[in-house]
This record gives sequence, C-alpha cells and structure tokens, in this order.
Amino acid sequence: MDRIRKLISERIAERGLTLKEVSLELGKNHAYLQQFIDRGVPSKLNENVRLKLSEMLDLDEGQIGGVVRVSDQPTLPAGDVASLEIRAGMGNGGLLAVQADDTGKVAPEFIAGHWSFPDQVKAAWKHMPQTYAFPVVGDSMSPTLESGSFVFVDTSHQVPVPEDIYVCDYGDGLMVKRLAAVPQTDKVKVMSDSDRYSNYELERESVMVFGRVVAWFHWRG
Repeated sequence: MDRIRKLISERIAERGLTLKEVSLELGKNHAYLQQFIDRGVPSKLNENVRLKLSEMLDLDEGQIGGVVRVSDQPTLPAGDVASLEIRAGMGNGGLLAVQADDTGKVAPEFIAGHWSFPDQVKAAWKHMPQTYAFPVVGDSMSPTLESGSFVFVDTSHQVPVPEDIYVCDYGDGLMVKRLAAVPQTDKVKVMSDSDRYSNYELERESVMVFGRVVAWFHWRG
C-alpha cells in the first residue's frame, strides 16, 4: 500500500469512520475508497475528491495525491461502447463497482476494449454514450442470460421502472437481476429468471441501481 492510501486509511480509522461512510459522503458509491485503498483504483484521486477528503479528514490537499483530469488520461482505441474490466454475478454477487470521474467517464484502467456497431444499430440506440458492456457469471438469470454473456448496460436508467433486468448492488457486489418497484410502497421486488432461485423484496434505498440491461451477447458455440 502506498503512502497516500495508507494515510487516508489510517486517518479514517482514527476518526472511527468506515470506508463505506466516507465514500458515500464523497458522493461516490460505497465501494469507492475500498477499491482505491486495496487496489489503487483509480490510480489517483481527482481534484474534487481530494478537496472533500482534505476537509473531512483534516489533511493538506497536497498530502493526498495529484489532480487527474480527463484530458490527462491516455487515449483509448476508438469504439462505440466500452467493455469494462469487471464482471457481475447472477447469484452470489460480482466484483466491486467501477467508478466514473466527475464528468461521468470511466477511467482507462477499468476498460478492456470497445465494441463497435453498424450505423443501423447506432441509429436506434438512444443512450449509447452512457452504455457500458461487461461479462456476467452465474445461473440465476438463465435461460434469459447464460453465464459468460456480455450485457450492455444503459447507466442513464437508475430507477427500477419499468420492470426489467438491471445491474444493481444491495450489499453483495454487482448483481444482474430483474427488478420491479412495488407500487405505493418503499419496496423493490428482486427476481431471478431461473425457478431455482427465490424472489424477495428489499427497501428501495438499500438497492443501488447502476443501469438497465438493454442488450446482451452470447456465443452459442
């Protein structure tokens, strides 16, 4: 662990806080600082995060790294939809969430490549700039989605309406599930397409929705 990550971790512990609490206070998802401290991702904290952390933890902003701007990041190969270096679970949960910068762009270290599509497909894709692809594992969404499928997730949809397949996190990592808001309640119904798994209801505030699955791809062999 480098000096900056160690300093932030120690200062958070000294104040009796958790990484999750501080991440949410920063306006990020609950896994943001866990990823930074454990894996060094992102490799540097952007200016807005540094400023907030310095205020929360009584640190000099210069102690916690340099500024990362989108213009400073390496140029990526051209393509229409970024394919991310993560996977989502369809049963037991997947890896931690990917973080975007303050402009909504995903850092290059999370991107494995790009998918490209013909003009006819792109013409009908309303939110392609907000769409990301990554593989899924597990069998709870079978036969709709098989393990190894790539899902294309429109991150502009972060409310589970209408009922559809979403990528979400309710405490166990990234999951792909069918979600439906229960009318006139604060509940969300979480459903699997496989009858081997049970459906259940959770409080809406406990379900973080990252986006709606708008397409998927799987080789049939």
